[in-house]
Amino acid sequence: MGTYYRHKKTETIDVPYSFKCEQCMKDSGPLKATIKGMEAEVNSNYKDLEYNKQQKLNEMAHNNLVSEVKGAYKNATEKNIFHKAFRDECPHCHKPQSWAVSGIKDDMFGNSIVSLIVGLIVAAGCYFFSGVENAMMIAIAAFGISVAVAVVFLVVNIAKLSSKKKQTANVTQKNVPVIEWGAVQNLLDEK
Repeated sequence: MGTYYRHKKTETIDVPYSFKCEQCMKDSGPLKATIKGMEAEVNSNYKDLEYNKQQKLNEMAHNNLVSEVKGAYKNATEKNIFHKAFRDECPHCHKPQSWAVSGIKDDMFGNSIVSLIVGLIVAAGCYFFSGVENAMMIAIAAFGISVAVAVVFLVVNIAKLSSKKKQTANVTQKNVPVIEWGAVQNLLDEK
């Protein structure tokens, strides 16, 4: 049996932004949000990648970053949903901003859905491949655990959302961050 190596690469880029605090009304000054693309992976039989596979890995990582930046741009400009990389804590009073609530809402069900999918796969694996007499009970238990984990993730996200809403409920002026998309225009222009 042969050995193979996993070669991974992730690309990131900094996007400058600033905001006027809704709590203390001071300008945040220049800040940077680091947007990270999904990790790209290439398997190889060799510890060092050949040139063409290295190029493929680099291209996949770059494309993942471009996709993430374009998604962040589209959500911010069209829907006023800001990527979680844009931190909303004021550097002066350390209070959150109301514009960050949309990002929490947008990512509310992500972990719960992943938990349910993993639980379903594990339950199916237990049922079809365990070979024991009570495979159905094991599968139900595995899926039940994943449902419990999904509920916990959902409750935690609801608590975070509620807390953020409560902390930003009494602001007199709602602002949005000023994001300098020109710094990543080359990525936004890619096809």
